[in-house]
Amino acid sequence: MAAPTGSPPLTWRTSVPVPGPMPTDAKDTANNNVAATPSEEHFICSSDVALIQLDALHDAMSSDLMWWAKPLSRPQLVAMVTNSLCLGVYTADSADGAPQSMVGFGRLVTDRVTFAYLTDVYVLPAYQRRGLGAWMMRCLRELCHGSEPDRAGSVPSADGWPNLRSLWLVASTESAARMYMGALGAEEAARYRPQPGVPGSGMLLVEMPGPANSIRNHAKRNEEAKAAAGT
Repeated sequence: MAAPTGSPPLTWRTSVPVPGPMPTDAKDTANNNVAATPSEEHFICSSDVALIQLDALHDAMSSDLMWWAKPLSRPQLVAMVTNSLCLGVYTADSADGAPQSMVGFGRLVTDRVTFAYLTDVYVLPAYQRRGLGAWMMRCLRELCHGSEPDRAGSVPSADGWPNLRSLWLVASTESAARMYMGALGAEEAARYRPQPGVPGSGMLLVEMPGPANSIRNHAKRNEEAKAAAGT
């Protein structure tokens, strides 16, 4: 699948502890001829559209995991993916290994300059409770806002989108909204489709202000002007 024109794809890596009980010490493991269990799992997050596994995405969209979606034909999936900016989360067999199975996904409907809408975010149930969803969102924030590489190379250098005004999303639950707001540095903007007379009902409309957010930048300039005037 050919990648659309634009910035080159970015790739991030992380390693997380294996959930569940840890194996016995190396001596006991050797004496009992038990294969040692890896202490960490390794994952890759990438914006490379060529890595997207359409069969895995189709399976997710056909399941209750993506309850808001419906199955799409392969040509429709190809059109959706190639016309979006996609992030995939993949397993890897080592800290510097190649991508293997796709276990998470999210995509931006965007012009790649001023506006973005985040949708179709998921992590497979077998890989949840590892912080992968929040990590994918932090990768997305770095993609949009830019970043400097760290010494370990797990954070790539990204120029970001300096003219991005806002990234929007709809969170279906309070816990999901907290995750998005914490990882993206986003804010609750409004309640979406609340039930009349039921406080706190409805989904949450969340905004991540971009570098070129006019409202935030205008407020910042006003604060700076007041500070300079000593008021």
